Amino acid sequence: MKKIHKYITKNFLIVFLVSLIFSSLLFILSDFFSSLSLILENSVSSKYIVEYYLFFLPYVMYLSMPLIFGLSVVISLGYLSMKNEIIVMRSSGLSIFKIAYPIIILSLLTAFIMFVGKEKLVNYGLQRSSFIKHYYFKHKENVEWIKISDYFLKVERINTKDKTARNITVYKVNKDFSGIGKILECKSLKMKKKRVILKECLNTEIPSMNKKRLNSVEIEFKGDFYSLFSLSKFKEPSFAYLLNKIKQARNKDYYISMVLFRIFYPFSCFILTLIAFVFVLRITPRKSGFIKNVFVSGITFLLYIGGLEMLNSMGKYSMINPIISILFFVLFWVAFSLYNLLKLGI
Repeated sequence: MKKIHKYITKNFLIVFLVSLIFSSLLFILSDFFSSLSLILENSVSSKYIVEYYLFFLPYVMYLSMPLIFGLSVVISLGYLSMKNEIIVMRSSGLSIFKIAYPIIILSLLTAFIMFVGKEKLVNYGLQRSSFIKHYYFKHKENVEWIKISDYFLKVERINTKDKTARNITVYKVNKDFSGIGKILECKSLKMKKKRVILKECLNTEIPSMNKKRLNSVEIEFKGDFYSLFSLSKFKEPSFAYLLNKIKQARNKDYYISMVLFRIFYPFSCFILTLIAFVFVLRITPRKSGFIKNVFVSGITFLLYIGGLEMLNSMGKYSMINPIISILFFVLFWVAFSLYNLLKLGI
């Protein structure tokens, strides 16, 4: 049994790694050619081009991982089925779950790595890559608005070399969002561990309009220079932050949807593996059957991923109940795969 598992794992990993590398290169080449005019226009050095794609790569891999994993299962096991090897294994009394046991474990392990990697690596890479694209590819030195806790910052210019900013206007909003509590006009900004330091500030209290000069003002901030000045759409919050936000009445559906998507998108590796087994068992020694089932499985996987993302978007804006809709969607696909596997005689 160990020899069979080693053989299955080896075949799967070869297909999976080749597919992942190929899809990542395809995605990066597509992005490179779409950004080529910006790169040439602003004479971006090769250093920043390499850095951009190194930081962008984790996001590309995260995005494509469930689809690539599912297709790799179909291709690797389907090829063995086409050569009658899966049939021989099953005729000896082994179920598809026993034959592909290592792949099931790998799917769960990949889901866990994706979940943790999203928190630790993917989000940071997105922030760094978007920063490079904004300030080196597009050659923009100004930032319109930045939000830190109850503070909204408008920055006129940043210096990427010494990681500072100049001419900052800060609006402190009241906790109940009833209005602006004070306005700070500061000459410079520097980052220190877990805080932002604003220097040479003129503090205007609202509504009294009393003005006072301050040497420095500190604002608590757990991120770094790049996470502060990256474009806001790439500032994806941590899982702990999302869970904490669910307790608040405002935009509850939005945060529930994001939490569920963070869990179920990585878990899709396991669900697509179950669906992949259905197509593997349908493959016969005929070559046309292999090609047909790989194609149909790819379309099915895209329907699953597209459906999950659509429900997530609808749940964010309270168009549907996010908990019921996403859970029902996932359970449907699990039931679909198990029902078909039972029909095929697992």
